[in-house]
Amino acid sequence: MVVLKGKSSSQQKLGGYIKFYHRDVFEPLLEHRDDTIGEYERFARARDTAAEELELLHDIAAKRAGTYAAEIFEIQRMMVEDGDYSSIVGSLIKSQQCSAEFAVKCAAKIFADLLRFSGSDYMAKRSEDVFFTADRIIRKLAGVEKRLAQYGDRMVILCADTMSSSDVLLMQSPFLCALAFKKDTEFSHCELLADKLGIPVISALGDDLEFKYDGHKAKLDCKKGILSIN
Repeated sequence: MVVLKGKSSSQQKLGGYIKFYHRDVFEPLLEHRDDTIGEYERFARARDTAAEELELLHDIAAKRAGTYAAEIFEIQRMMVEDGDYSSIVGSLIKSQQCSAEFAVKCAAKIFADLLRFSGSDYMAKRSEDVFFTADRIIRKLAGVEKRLAQYGDRMVILCADTMSSSDVLLMQSPFLCALAFKKDTEFSHCELLADKLGIPVISALGDDLEFKYDGHKAKLDCKKGILSIN
């Protein structure tokens, strides 16, 4: 048996099968584009579509988790529609003659670094939201949809490095009994939303939470912050 120690704000004890969720990250490369005006227009359309999706997720979250938790998606929508963010994307497209996808990726890193090094733990946690919203725009630009986890018909403890709040909202299932993260998700939006949805979370388990345990039975003692894998 492998015993991993992490952090949890829940008090529950439960059991299930380990299931790993890997975010299929779409990584745009630097590619030359002559039509910089056309690239920015592509970005603007994808940005507006992403904002509409986040507004829809806000409404879904409000029904399932309450208005306070739903504000997560309002914050993300504001990030997507931020004028400075769009301005940086436009400047990058024009100066580097790059694709809109690559410009969004670079702009997200600039914004995320500002939050990460702000000196505030709360604001540092928001840096992940920047990358998640950028990923949403990039996928719209590239026409690549995100694949969500499939559970099968048995109770699972879904494991990942971390997870976006929209992942948490859309992957609700009667067979999802808990979330387990390698990274520390305390104060993150994904953990806040999971709590409001009644999904126990244990985080900061570290790299010892390995894919080789996928399919193994496990027990979770949230009060002690312990994940025991058979």
